[in-house]
Formats: sequence, C-alpha cells, structure tokens
Amino acid sequence: MKLIIVSNRLPVKAVRKENGFRFSLSEGGLATGLHSLRLSVEKHWIGWPGTYAAGRQETQAVTGYLEQHCLHPVFLTPEQVQAYYEGYSNGILWPLCHYFYAYVQYLPEYWEAYKQVNELFCRETCRYVEPGDIVWVHDYQLMLLPGMLRKACPGVRIGYFHHIPFPSYELFRVLPERAELLNGLLGADQVGFHTTDYMRHFLSALSHVLQLDTDYGDVRLKDRMVHIDAFPMGINFTKYHEASVSPVVKRKTERLARQFGHRKLILSVDRLDYSKGILHRLQGFDLFLEKHPEYRGKVSLAMIVVPSRDKVKAYANLKRSINETVSAINGKYSDIDWTPVHYFYRSFSFDELIALYCLAHIALVTPLRDGMNLVAKEYVAAKRNTPGVLILSEMAGASSELKEALVINPNNVGEIEQAVYRALEMPCHQQEERMRRMQHQLSVHTVNKWAADFVKELTAVGRRNESLQNKLIRKENMSLIRQAYRKSGRRLIILDYDGTLVPFAATPEEAVPTRELYGVLKQLVSDSHNSVAISSGRDRGTLEKWFGMLPLSLAAEHGAFYKERGRWYSRLPETEWDDEIIRIIQQVIARTPGSRMEIKQTALVWHYRNVDSWLASVRVEQLFEALSGVCARENLQVMRGNKIVEIKSPAYTKGSEAKRLLSRDDFDFVLAVGDDVTDEDMFRAFPPEAISVKVGSISDIARFTLQEQAETLPFLGELVQG
Repeated sequence: MKLIIVSNRLPVKAVRKENGFRFSLSEGGLATGLHSLRLSVEKHWIGWPGTYAAGRQETQAVTGYLEQHCLHPVFLTPEQVQAYYEGYSNGILWPLCHYFYAYVQYLPEYWEAYKQVNELFCRETCRYVEPGDIVWVHDYQLMLLPGMLRKACPGVRIGYFHHIPFPSYELFRVLPERAELLNGLLGADQVGFHTTDYMRHFLSALSHVLQLDTDYGDVRLKDRMVHIDAFPMGINFTKYHEASVSPVVKRKTERLARQFGHRKLILSVDRLDYSKGILHRLQGFDLFLEKHPEYRGKVSLAMIVVPSRDKVKAYANLKRSINETVSAINGKYSDIDWTPVHYFYRSFSFDELIALYCLAHIALVTPLRDGMNLVAKEYVAAKRNTPGVLILSEMAGASSELKEALVINPNNVGEIEQAVYRALEMPCHQQEERMRRMQHQLSVHTVNKWAADFVKELTAVGRRNESLQNKLIRKENMSLIRQAYRKSGRRLIILDYDGTLVPFAATPEEAVPTRELYGVLKQLVSDSHNSVAISSGRDRGTLEKWFGMLPLSLAAEHGAFYKERGRWYSRLPETEWDDEIIRIIQQVIARTPGSRMEIKQTALVWHYRNVDSWLASVRVEQLFEALSGVCARENLQVMRGNKIVEIKSPAYTKGSEAKRLLSRDDFDFVLAVGDDVTDEDMFRAFPPEAISVKVGSISDIARFTLQEQAETLPFLGELVQG
C-alpha cells in the first residue's frame, strides 16, 4: 500500500538558475508539516514544482531530480497558474472562505481553468495509484479532485483535508459552482477540517445545496458513506522545542537580545494577507502605547510580514497601508533610543524565527479568520524554560486547542490593547504554568499524530465502504438471489410502499400506484409458491383502496392493522390522542412552513419533506424535546422516519409484523425490500439467510442494497422472470 499526497505545491520548489535549477524546501505550514511525516507506508507526493518548464529537456531535468525523492511534478503553464491559482483559488475561494466577499473577483474562465487543472492532477495521480492505495488530497485548490479520482480509480481510498476555514452556508451559497465543488469533495471517503465549526458549516452546505442528510458526521450516498470529521493539525513539536537549545539559535538569540536590550519584545509573524488582521494589530499596539505611556521605551513590536501576491491590487493596497501605519506609529512615539515597531517585509530562516520565538515575551497572533495558524503553536513549542504569553485570535482554529492563551476578538482593537497590557503584567509563574499546559497539548497532538489519526480513520472508512460495496445488487448478487428464488417452494415476500414501490411525492396522496407496479404485483401473486405482503406506515383505508382487489396481505400503520384472506384485524385498540400532543405538533406546524400533520388511528405523523433542511433539523430536535415528557407518560414512542416524525405505541413495529408473517409457515425463501429506518426493524426480525434489501442507501443491517427507488420494480420483475 502506498500513501499518495496530492497538493497544489510540492514540498520542494524548483528555482531556475543560469546553469539549471536549484531545489529548496517550500515555505508554509502544509509543506513543512507533511514533509516531516513519519509513516510506515511508502509515501509519494504530487504537486506543482513552482516553476515553468521550457521544453522537454527542462521537464525531464526537473522530473528526474524530483522523482528520486518520490516527488512527482504537475507542470502548469503561466496562463493556467494565473486563472486556476491566482484566479479561482485565490481570487474567489480564498476570500470567500475567509469571509472577505467584497474581494471576490469572479470570471467564468477562472472556473474553466480550475476544472482543467484539477483534471491534470487527476491524470498525474492515476499514473501512480494502484488498488488498495490511499490518496490524500489537500486544500481548496483541488476540491474537484476527489470526485474525479473516484470515477477514474474506483478501487482507491480517498481522503481530503481542507486547511482553510469553510464558510457558513449563507456565504458559500453565492458560488455558482457550489454543487460541483461539494460533489467533488464527496468523491472522498473522508473529508477533514481543523475545527468542528468548519465541519458544521460543510454539513450545512451539504444539507442545503445537495439535500443530503447526515448522521453524526456520516453522509450516506447511494453506494457508500463519506465520513466528515475534525482533525486539528499539529506541528513537529520536538523539532521546535529542541531547536531553541541548538548552538546556532543560541548565538542568534544572544545577538537579538543585545539588539533589543532590556526592552520587552512582542512578536508578530504573518504572510501578507488581508485575513491576518495586521492593521488591526498595529492599531491595537498604537492604542496600547497611547493608554499606557509608562511602557513607552520599554516594549517594541517586531512585525514580520512575508511577501505574498503584492502585485495584486488588494495586497498592494494592504502593504501600502501597513507601511503608512508603521511609519505613523514610529513617528508618533519613537525617540533616539527606541523604535516602537520593527517592521520586516521578508522571509526569515528557521533558525532566525526560533531565535525570535525564544526571545519574544509575547506572541501576537490575531488573524481575522484562519484555518489553524501554526505560528501560534510554533511559538509555544519553541519556549523552553522561559516565560511568554500567547495572545490568540478566537477566529483562528488553534484557539479551540490552546485554551491557556489570551483569546481575543481580533476585530476589537480595545481587546488587543487590553490583552497586551495583561500579558506584560502577568506574573512569570503564571506565564510558565500556562505555557507548560499548552506545550503538553502540543507534545501529544503532533503533526504525526494528526496524520496518523486521519489515515487510520480513512482506512477504517475505506474498509467499511468496500464491504458496503459488496451489498450492491449487481449481476453476481442477482444471480445468487434468483437461484435461491427458483429453488424454493414456500416464499415470503414483504414490500414497503413509499420510497420502495413508488417514489416519494410532495404529499402522500400523490404517491399513487402505477400501472407498472400493479403488473409486477400481479406477477408475484400469480405464483402459488409466493406469499406477498405490503407492510406500510399508510392507513388501512388507503391500502385497501389501492390493493384490496389483489390476493396479498396488507399491514397498515406498521402492523397495527393487518389484512389476511380478505379481512382486516386490529392488533391494538385505537389510540385516543392526548390533546397536549396534538397541540405541540400544531405549534410546530405554525412555525414551520411546508410541514403538516397526519392523524392515523394508531399514529400521529409530522411530515416535513417540503421544509427547508436546516429548519427541519431544528424543529425535529425541538419536537423531540417537547414530546419527550408527555409521550413517556402515555407510553408512546417518538421515532424518526424518512422526512417524518411519528408518535405511536412501541408494541407494534414492522419487525413485529414480520415475525407474525414468518410464523405462518416454514418458509424456505424470505425477501424484504424497504427504504426507511422503520424497515430496519423488519430486517432485524429475519433469519440471517433472508434476502433483506435496503433501497436508496446502504444499511448496516440489510444484506443488499438498491441504489435508488427506480431499481425496485426492475429488480422484482427480474426475480419473477428468473
């Protein structure tokens, strides 16, 4: 088995020189974190090498060097990089996911380039993938790739990790390609996010855009399951923690200490980006100096901004504003011996950063929105037996883990000012205790644990999907079922109605039997070896009207009433409905447009098929909460079905009806077909050798699956013809 990592950039970049190419490690948390992974499987990496190849000779030179290290380049043209990377990825998805909608620059050709480049990555990946391998796709530049790989390499386990925030549905819905992107991600077996908030937003988008139901983070598709979860990314803790005692870092730290003298140092490290809150941070520091003049000359802010896309207008404007703000602060407060803000617009080496982490009394990490932010974790890891305070934005994913940081709202300049003052006044023993707790957290939840957890969970999901795939009724399965049918002499066939024999309709009254359905049922009942039953949640009046003329058994309201040999029987006395239950459901209906109540003799049903999915999920929980007390008092069961909530007696279910039917004879062939949660009770009641078929989704209980309702009648017809 191989692990194939696919990301926009390789962890190594190629830089053109006069006599060829020079290769160096890429910057960035993803490349650094994943490149240091220690896994027990063979690892390959596919991505753009960061350069353009002019002709076949250069392509071979770059490819030859990289493939020695199991790195496989995807070469892009300047036009593709401009439209796919700068255009769709960073001009549309990046600002949208970071809640800067005003910065979105939409052009239709960007989307075409995005699709085209994702297809290039797919083709390159398929060159190295074999059945049983794991493909781990990373980040927003490749959101279509999992779906493409699912079609091209069906025997592969696919994981996807989203390293930036996933926006709320209200923002995500503005994308014209929202459905295509979501379907692309659902090509994966597992989709991961840094925090549960991003996970929740993604599930909400699936519900609203694709009308998919989720169950504790699992999305059940027709032929498999997609697992959605939060996996907070860590760092190589040992690398950062031990680097601070290296001779090189010690020398750099001592030199910096002489440079800054006795002054307290506040450190800020960011890539140039409007999401990082750099201007808010400067304004907060300005306010601090204004309100606390006693600290003037005693504290400085060292602000590192790594160059990024500064030819783009929004970034160029941001850079100009940073320059102006730094100049204004220094012009207002500096004196001949002290500069308030030391501004560095360049990259720093690893050793230089570690030295600054070691020296800094405060790390000011205040992005307006960030997926995780590994700088915060690096600062904490690098502190070794020295005090320090982390001021951290609540909008960074890291804030959900680093609880001992001073967590602030980055949009509130006053909070930044107060946090800086509190950090400077914090006793050393408190700083050290907070730092120890955060370091313990980071030492346990490392980047290797993050990757191992993701791959372990993905492997488990992949195995489960492979076993579920075996449940799909294909040619081989159908042959076995038909063979068992032909050899048998006493057959019991139990069929659900709504969602199984007919598709769901906007209202239950519209889901009437079709001519094709009557034809299939007549074929089934015409065989004297067959005992056929329709077991439904429908009322007996409707079932009698539709099927009373056929020689088959009927079970209404999940077995509360059943018909045999032309006569209806009641298993329980009719329920006198409590006025409080009726009133609760009516109150929910009044606040939920599109919902309705159905009153049966033995059940009350709240239908919400035509209700907005998010509102329905809220109302379902509210209804369960409101009904729990009164239904417990009345010994009634509240249960979920397919877009319904049903209140009924627990004394009868489709399972109890199945047991009653089984007891009538010594059947040597038993078949049940159903689509709902209530049908699972029926499947549980059967002996292991029975043919239980779930329609529309894969069930852990049913032996087989039909992918959609439209397959049910052809399945039954083929069975009869066999």
